[in-house]
This record gives sequence, structure tokens and C-alpha cells, in this order.
Amino acid sequence: MFQAGTNPSPQMTMSAQQKEMLGNQLEAELRRLLGIWFPRCVDREYGGFLCDFNYKWEPSGSQLKMIEYQARQTFAAAQSALHLPESDALCGAALHGFRYLQKVMWDAEYGGWYRLLDRAGSPGEGATKHGHGSSYAIRACVACYELTGEEDALALAISAFQWLETHAHDANYGGYFVFYQRDGTPILSEGGPLGVFRDPLGTPIGFKDANTTSDLLKCFADLYRVWPDALLKSRLEELLNIVRDRFVVAPGLIHIHMHPDWTPLPDFVRYGQVLHSANHLIGAASVLYAGVDPVTAKIARSMVDHMLRVAWDPDKAGFSLAGSSFGLRHLDGAAIFVKDKRWWNQAEGMTALLAVAQMGPNQVPYIEYFVRLWNYVTTYVIDDRHGGWFASGLDSNPEARRWPKATMWRDASHEVAALLESKQILDTLPVGNETDTNVY
Repeated sequence: MFQAGTNPSPQMTMSAQQKEMLGNQLEAELRRLLGIWFPRCVDREYGGFLCDFNYKWEPSGSQLKMIEYQARQTFAAAQSALHLPESDALCGAALHGFRYLQKVMWDAEYGGWYRLLDRAGSPGEGATKHGHGSSYAIRACVACYELTGEEDALALAISAFQWLETHAHDANYGGYFVFYQRDGTPILSEGGPLGVFRDPLGTPIGFKDANTTSDLLKCFADLYRVWPDALLKSRLEELLNIVRDRFVVAPGLIHIHMHPDWTPLPDFVRYGQVLHSANHLIGAASVLYAGVDPVTAKIARSMVDHMLRVAWDPDKAGFSLAGSSFGLRHLDGAAIFVKDKRWWNQAEGMTALLAVAQMGPNQVPYIEYFVRLWNYVTTYVIDDRHGGWFASGLDSNPEARRWPKATMWRDASHEVAALLESKQILDTLPVGNETDTNVY
């Protein structure tokens, strides 16, 4: 049974007029957001995208080229160009990003994508590679293929899947190792050739993580949609089962780190990762089964429900960043909870709430929480003065008003995807009578 603070009234719904108004708001913010990011972030000198902008959108910093940022910006441009086919700027940005992934970030000698380059294109971090960034690069290639029909884009996505299959797939326990040397050898020992004890995502060396595994699940689903290969389908099913049945545990939580044999490693809960993985489970099941199967639907719903219990702010709305499995706890007088409401948690929450509503049967509570979350985003996250989204809600971090608008880890993908996907799902939801009590 759904419980999260005060339960929404069962008669609440949206009228057709209110649904249209909400959709128009999402569309308007999407267009404003894209106008801020593109073409401002396009690096005309070295290729790819610039990643360092201050709070006023002025370029600042060394403009390193990290695979996640380059791939996510490419994906955001391509997905938005599909939605706005009249935009030559977005289509051009997507192709510009793809060429950088293809010609510069892809290792022509050993295959695979470098994780980090300097602005001029020289590899950093020992020319290492990572499954997390590779997953986004595969998604970017698929999106560019869907946008343009360019066979090179599909071919590169397939090559990347095959590279991961050759070098990173765990033949003993399933799933994929996440961090690799340049030649594709998994880095499994602390210290090792790089002398590091955690990978660039913070995962202890030799462990598997929910972030990379669920993102690989999503990218395999995207690739399978356009390339229904038998081995890819098998790996997609394998990852769906791993994320759903190993990482996720009742009452709707997710382990962050696992030993190679899938023994979990205790850690605090990153609430945004729970919402992120719920979205990926729903998306992957939809591709595999032409609809979300009952088991996946039940588990994804439990994940969203539990985040509404422990991470949701019942006063101002929004999802907090991290804490214990049961929300705010105290240890010897110290609060164990991170109240920070990062922008990407809210973006993932928007999509997750509507995706669960779409599955039914009880849509109303999730629609109401979505409306409250969207109102929170418009009040505390969207920068009405300079444009774009603050990195954190101003109610939890007032200083975020002057935080950088873009960094290597701060791209446009979460909010662009949330706006696009929320509007698409919203269009499928039913409306009530004009006289009904409503949520808007």
C-alpha cells in the first residue's frame, strides 16, 4: 500500500486544460534550457563540448573532455533534435558530438573510449577506460543513428558493445567489470598499475557498482531497440535480472557496491540512484517485453514508493540526496542524512513518478507528487535570471545560486531527459472531468 506522508485524495486528477497547461510549461522550459546550452557549449576549436561555465554561463576552467560529459551532451542534443526536428542547431550539435566520440575519444589502436582527455585530446588518467562512460557513449551513438540514419553511428555503438563483451564481461558471475586499462584489461586489484584504491566514480577497485550496471542496462536496451542481436538480448536480460534481483532489495532500496560474485557491500543509500535505477528497469523491461512485466513493475514501484517515504520533503517537496535505508537517523547526536536536493535527483524523480503512474493501476498519487515536484523545480531549481538549472535546490543550498552551471559532472542530460520523457508520458495519461477535484 502506498504511503508517503499525507496520502493524496483518491478523487484527485487532472482536467484536459490543466494537463495541457502543464505540458506547455514543460515544453517551454525544455526550449529555454536548450537555448542556454546549445550552441554555447560547442567547442569549435578542439571538437566536442566545453564543460566549464560559471553561474553566469561564462566559460571558465580547463575544459577537460570526460567521456560522460561528451556523450551526455551528444545524447541530449540528439534526443532534443528528434523532438524539435526544425532545429538545425541541435542536429548539428549532435553530429558534432558524435564525430568527437568517433574520431577523438575512441581509441583507434586498442578500441574502447578513453575516460578522460585534455582539451587538446591527449589521454589522462593513464589512458584508462570505464563502463559507466561507455554506456552513455553507446546511448549517444544510438540516438545519433535514430536522428540521422548514419550507419557509422550504429556501427560504433555495436563495436563498443563488442569491446565490452570481449574485455569486461564477467564469465564467472555475470555482469561487467567496470574499470579497465587501455588495452581493456579489467583493473581489479587495489593499488595496481595506477596506484589507486577507488575508480573515478568512487567505486572501490575490484567491485561492481549499481551506477555503472544500471547504466549499462539502459544503453543495452537502447541498442537492442535498433539492433536486435541475440547475444545483446541475452546480456540485456542478464543485466535486468542483476539490477532487479541482486542490487534491489525490499522494501525498495538498492545496494551501491557489490563484490564480483554479487555479495553486497554495506554502504549508505544514494536516493537519486534508486530513482535512476527504477527508470532504467522500466525502460529495459519495456524494450524486452513490449511493456513492463509484472515483476519489474512491482519492484520499480516499490523503489519509488520507498523514496517517497524516506527521501521526500513533505513540506517543500523534492528528493534529498542520501542517507540511511530509513531516512533521517541519528547516531550519538549526529544526524545521518544529506538534505541536499541535487538537480539530478529531482530530474530522475520527475520521470520515475510519471513512469510509475503510467503503469497503473493507481495513478493519482504519483501524478500529484509529480505536480508538487515540478512546482518545486520551478521555484527552487530553475534559474530565472541566468537560465539553466541550479546544481541544487536553493531551499537546501542557497549558495547554489553561485555554483557553476556546468562542470565535467554537470551536463544537460538529466534535466533534458526529464522534460522530454515527462511530457511524453504526460500525453498518455487520462484526464478527469472539469468538475473533479484536481491536482494542479
